[in-house]
Amino acid sequence: DHFSLSVIAFCPNTTEVHIYKFFTDKWEKLHVLAKHDQIVSGIDWSRSSNKIVTVSHDRNSYVWTQEGQDWVPTLVILKLNRAALCVHWSPKENKFAVGSGAKSVSICYYEQENNWWISKVIRKKHESSVTSVAWHPNNIHLATTSTDGKCRVFSTIIKGVDTRGPQAGASVDWKFGEVFA
Repeated sequence: DHFSLSVIAFCPNTTEVHIYKFFTDKWEKLHVLAKHDQIVSGIDWSRSSNKIVTVSHDRNSYVWTQEGQDWVPTLVILKLNRAALCVHWSPKENKFAVGSGAKSVSICYYEQENNWWISKVIRKKHESSVTSVAWHPNNIHLATTSTDGKCRVFSTIIKGVDTRGPQAGASVDWKFGEVFA
């Protein structure tokens, strides 16, 4: 429903995420997602699975799943010691990337056997905060921008989550976290 352009999720510069729907001639608030302790700095709503991921300056991330009329949060283990700044679902929606003030990027994925979201962290590649992330359509390459003035492209291949095939392109030879551009 959110991709019919009649529903929107946004943060009104608080710890909450508001979901509004457009009815005939006005926007009406449907839900308030409240779990973060500090300002929400990133939101992404998946196209196919209808999940919302949020990140905050509180260094946490939640994946919100709609169950009936309610949105249920699941905490994501980010392993950050600074604010989470941005978030974006991968094209296959089986993982997402979180940029942070810790000069790192967390690649988060769902671990079925433990029923939780965990992350692998790309560290020591950025010299400052990671302010934006963008996925390549192959679901493996990730571009990042940082306040160090550089754009980097990483391999984010995760065993058991990603498949190595022709769609991966050159990344089949790269390990998780390696910079190739």
